[in-house]
Amino acid sequence: MSDVESAPAAAKQSNPNKLLIILIGCALALSLVNTALLVLNPTASKVEAFNESLKTDLAESIASVHKKVDGLRSAEIEWQAVLKKASEKPDATYKIVKSGDGLLTLTEIESVAPVAAEAAAQEAKK
Repeated sequence: MSDVESAPAAAKQSNPNKLLIILIGCALALSLVNTALLVLNPTASKVEAFNESLKTDLAESIASVHKKVDGLRSAEIEWQAVLKKASEKPDATYKIVKSGDGLLTLTEIESVAPVAAEAAAQEAKK
């Protein structure tokens, strides 16, 4: 009686294994067919080249954005330095000068020129 019960159990175990092997074989065959179609299809290489150019363009755009963000950060640091210098003498008149290295600097204008301009304006009123 034990021989009769063990035969169906062995058949049940081999059935899932056969099904699994068939599924794996089909998946392998489909991937090989897909690869062959991609290789033989002339537009596949064009699509691949297009994808590569899109990736390159995207990488360049991202690099450009990062460069602009870095420039904005350095400009913010420059302006913070300018404002700090201006806060030390709030009554002075300043002009912003771009130095040779491209940085902005704050230069105090001599207070003689504005006083002379005020005097000339008052004389014109008289």
